[in-house]
Amino acid sequence: MEDQIGPVLSIMVSYGFEGVVVGLVVFSLMKYFLPGYLSEKGKNLATREDIELITDKVESVKADYAEILEEVKSNNQIKIDAIEREKTLKKEVYMEAVEAITLSQNMLSNLSNLNIKDDQLTSAFSANAGKIAKVQLVGGQETVKAVTQFMGEVASNFLDLILDRSLLLQRQGQIESLQSVRNQHQGEVERYVQVMKALNLEGVVNQGTWEYIDQSFKFECEQRDKLDREIVELWKVQNQEHLGFMRRVMATFYEVSEKLPDAVLAVRGELDLEIDEEHYRDIFRANIEKGRKILDEFFAKVEAQHGLTSE
Repeated sequence: MEDQIGPVLSIMVSYGFEGVVVGLVVFSLMKYFLPGYLSEKGKNLATREDIELITDKVESVKADYAEILEEVKSNNQIKIDAIEREKTLKKEVYMEAVEAITLSQNMLSNLSNLNIKDDQLTSAFSANAGKIAKVQLVGGQETVKAVTQFMGEVASNFLDLILDRSLLLQRQGQIESLQSVRNQHQGEVERYVQVMKALNLEGVVNQGTWEYIDQSFKFECEQRDKLDREIVELWKVQNQEHLGFMRRVMATFYEVSEKLPDAVLAVRGELDLEIDEEHYRDIFRANIEKGRKILDEFFAKVEAQHGLTSE
């Protein structure tokens, strides 16, 4: 047996990993085939054609093994390429989705700016939602769940806030309409002043003319002043409620933001971007608390300067 194993080991050493397979084949030939075959040729004797036959069989096995090995390598490469393409696709979708998520989140804070129209906000929100929806096509279960829950919070709060915002916009529209009418009366006041100056220069003394001009002038002044008072009162209410709305908007913004790390960590996990989860969450929470503190201080200053409250 030792005499049979020796040549096998030599083949294995010569051919490396491939020699393992070849060695096994040779060992099998030596153990099961050669003893009977050589016994017919003569003990410990082999002709040249016997050696050639054995060599041919060994080479045939090597060729078959090489073909199989190449096929395995090819299949493995195909799988590796597929995995890389999937990762690349996920990265593209996630990068676009993260940007859209950030913009959607900022839409909440933009609600406090009454100069931005509702249709601008809603159209932008819808466009971002379309990009975020792609996550459901390529994302894993944890990522899809985290992103869906986060966007659900953003969407529900967005709708609630935009309803409250509509009341402020209605009042703002009312103020703008009254301001326009008030400016028309002011224009008439200024016109009558010019008429009176012209009459004086022309030396007009007709009592009826002067009475008409004077009554018209007083009427326009009264209407202007009445609208001024009404506008001032509306602005008091508007500023008071707008401040309260701004506080609610920003409080909602930070509440929703607290749910963002779950989505971010899920995405990083799928992209194999390692990060200390607890450390990340601690930093995120600290930044949110800092933002809340700065905002509270800002609102307190505004209230003090303008005599307002956010109650």
